[in-house]
Amino acid sequence: MNPTTALSAAFAALDQAEDLGAVVGRDDVGVIEFAATSSGSGDELSDNGVLSGRTVTVKDWIDASGFACEGENPEPSGRRPARDATAVARLRAAGAVVIAKTQPGGDHPIHGRCHHPLDPTRTPGGTSSGEAALIGRGASTLGLGSDSGGSIRLPAAWCGVVGLKPSYGLVPTTGHFPRVGGHEDGRTVIGPMAARVLDVERALGVIAGPDGVDPSCCPVRLGDAGSVQLHGLRIAMMSTDERWAVGSSTADAVDRAMAQLVQLGAVNVGEVDRLDLSESLDISQRYWRRSTLTGAECDQQLRDWDRFSSRLLRASDEFDVVVGPVVADVAPIHRPLVGEDYMFTLPWSLTGWPALSLPFGTDPKTGLPLAVQVAAPRWHDHVVLAVATQLESLTG
Repeated sequence: MNPTTALSAAFAALDQAEDLGAVVGRDDVGVIEFAATSSGSGDELSDNGVLSGRTVTVKDWIDASGFACEGENPEPSGRRPARDATAVARLRAAGAVVIAKTQPGGDHPIHGRCHHPLDPTRTPGGTSSGEAALIGRGASTLGLGSDSGGSIRLPAAWCGVVGLKPSYGLVPTTGHFPRVGGHEDGRTVIGPMAARVLDVERALGVIAGPDGVDPSCCPVRLGDAGSVQLHGLRIAMMSTDERWAVGSSTADAVDRAMAQLVQLGAVNVGEVDRLDLSESLDISQRYWRRSTLTGAECDQQLRDWDRFSSRLLRASDEFDVVVGPVVADVAPIHRPLVGEDYMFTLPWSLTGWPALSLPFGTDPKTGLPLAVQVAAPRWHDHVVLAVATQLESLTG
């Protein structure tokens, strides 16, 4: 396929989605030149990789050579990284072509406001907001985001796209800007977002594995989602209570997902024991304000974090997968996000477990996307993907 023809269509889709405020960096001429050069012949897009010819968009906290990357800078800095983040380099090596950098937040001091793909009065969430908005509009089909407490999963849920937070340590964070690392931040991961689970699975297979630079990335082989048998798989429900109630349509979506999995042979083992949402919020809030804590308070926060993770790991003897909400309700009218918005995503960030946001119908009152979250113990990303694939096949 001629790169100019293929990429022109992708650029036109970005043009048509300009109203979203989701794209913060483009260099169409440079992208066409890069694609032609990397193909070898100069006439066709590469066909030597699992992502051959796929166009990719990348959150503006992840370095991609040829594009500016402002990160958290409150004012334009002109920073243009010369090297790709490891995940970006691996996507490009697999044949993908990076065509744009995307908005890292619902409201950004440099880039302005990013809008929901279906209703401009509503927020797409944060901070992988541009990715979610573009994919939700159909202007991108595959992208990279990053997730510390829910920054892939929350916007994916509100915008109706698939977003995976991989196991902590599965994908190198080398080239994430701002820099993250195990001793400084034992939660942040880079992960794929897409219109379909299959695309997320393929991208994860490309970007996973140690790079010899990120000391937190472990030599753990990604499992085969195709080998997972749903029959007999133990499915637990994420416990909720009156303090953290979810909307009726969200609750119905979770119930429908559980019922469909049981029909396919999975076993409903009830609610997750020892999962306290209020505790995960408290630990996370203390983490967010750790620069203001005393040494003793920091030590206590870390001890509480370890105990929380240990309890859930012991509880996982009783289940293989957890299904629950991603967010309490559909995307709200534009407003600043608060910790409570991430209530259902925080536990899996604290534990380092893989968790995926899967579109699951629409709210009958607003027509906005609903989603369910599929999580599993650390290193069981393939189980999460297998369950999500089955649910996606049933809902279309």
